[in-house]
Amino acid sequence: MLRQTLKLLLIMTIASTLVLVSGCGKKDEKTGRSGSLPSGGKINIGIAIEPETWNPLIADAAVVQDVGRLLFAGLLIQNDKGEWIADLANEVPTVQNGGLSKDGMTITYRLKPDLKWQDGQNITAADIRFTHDFALKNRNLVAWREGYEKILSVTTPDSMTAVIRLAEPYPYYLNLFSYILPAHRSADMADIRLQNYSRLPTGSGPFILKAWRRGDALLFEANPLYHRGRPLLDAINCRIATDRQIVLSQIKIGEVDLVNHIGYDQLDQLRAVTGVNTFITRSVIWEHMDFNIDNPLFMDLRVRRAISLAIDRTSLIEKTLNNAAFYAYTDIHPLSWAYDPKLATVGRNLAQARQLMTAAGWLAGKDGILIREGRRFGFALTVPSNEPARQSAAMELARQLLELGVDMKIQTVDSKLFFGQVLPNRRFEAVLFAWSGSSEPDNYDYWHSRRIPLPSNRFTGKNYAGWKSMEVDSLLESIRQNFDIEFRREKYRRIQELLLLEVPVIPLYYRADVAAAKRSIENFRPNPFSGNFWNVWEWGLR
Repeated sequence: MLRQTLKLLLIMTIASTLVLVSGCGKKDEKTGRSGSLPSGGKINIGIAIEPETWNPLIADAAVVQDVGRLLFAGLLIQNDKGEWIADLANEVPTVQNGGLSKDGMTITYRLKPDLKWQDGQNITAADIRFTHDFALKNRNLVAWREGYEKILSVTTPDSMTAVIRLAEPYPYYLNLFSYILPAHRSADMADIRLQNYSRLPTGSGPFILKAWRRGDALLFEANPLYHRGRPLLDAINCRIATDRQIVLSQIKIGEVDLVNHIGYDQLDQLRAVTGVNTFITRSVIWEHMDFNIDNPLFMDLRVRRAISLAIDRTSLIEKTLNNAAFYAYTDIHPLSWAYDPKLATVGRNLAQARQLMTAAGWLAGKDGILIREGRRFGFALTVPSNEPARQSAAMELARQLLELGVDMKIQTVDSKLFFGQVLPNRRFEAVLFAWSGSSEPDNYDYWHSRRIPLPSNRFTGKNYAGWKSMEVDSLLESIRQNFDIEFRREKYRRIQELLLLEVPVIPLYYRADVAAAKRSIENFRPNPFSGNFWNVWEWGLR
């Protein structure tokens, strides 16, 4: 189970990244990087969190995933357009190239030749098998174990080939093995609690971690054995600060050259810094408001549609998020192959919302609040307490819904209680929180009726709204059994359509990931899918 974890300048754009100032360079046809850039140099990156491990398989913190791209490579990786490309693997496995069996139960990966770990050892198919074994052995600690548990076996007919056999069709197989661990260092990973390997890992990525000075810095040097070629930069230092305001101060005074994951509340300060490019990227984290549709107040579809129509997302993003967010039209990321742009029609229509509420029997009382059969239309929106931005968004939603005649109160709950009890036990009228999406959608756990948390399924599902649709169930089941992308695209299109028609949840916005880099840094291309360090090997300095 995965851990629970702008008015836009072009608010209606489907483009993933808005780059306020950017550079360009001529691409080298062989490597794909800017051939005009000189080699050498060092950059300093500011980070505000210092975790206990740098092993990206056992920590899902954004900073660990960022550093993971410096240290490790995987079989495949997604580029900044959401496209899968080969990394250590020779190609992306498909039915057409023989890498995926027609029944979807067997995946074959062939490694590129002459791959090396940073210590000079050969990378072989045994490392793929070891990574799977590690994920299963440490399943209670591994952040991204879903999918690995669906694997029956990993066999290695030769040192360059791994054959993965699944227990059931798993259309999201490309997400697996995004990082590969070295089997020859297995002794250092025998007891994960000792952190022998995780504190100073040996990987196959573009940079080698030479030192970790606790509370101060991570020191990286270019890996001359990196399979795409030696990185352009000689070194990267990650400077560790105690909080994000200090990190922002460091880029202001020039102590660091690049900063990721800047808060929306720091955006105005960042825009005032000279000599810095600001990148505002649509992340994969989408905020949504969920109804408990077993609550009598929300059983009427007209009521749910009316509330959705009464929400002004432009104002919400502008007033509470400093324009650092993007519309969420459906539950599918706009850069996903499964996204249907024809459904991007979100807009406020207060007049239509009022008509729907009137049709449902709700009429305005003397104070403007809707009343039906003596009951005022009011409910509580429950939100976790650790997110000031979300609480601000909730207050703006309450203000907007008051114009419809809806009295929505904000109820804050401790985050552990929210995710541990409120959601799985569905002890709410409505909730506001976020999910992390992907270009490879997997919303079975969110929308299938069997995934409504109940004692019978040990409260493991995430269909917290309680959405029950025989058609949606059938569509989700067919998607899991079919690997044809056009077939799956059409099924996802219909699910998105039904989501907007039946409104069990209201998609609101995708959070923006804000980064800043000095203008001397070239080829920094933010990536919401694989992290902003996905192409660090081709970063250079002018």
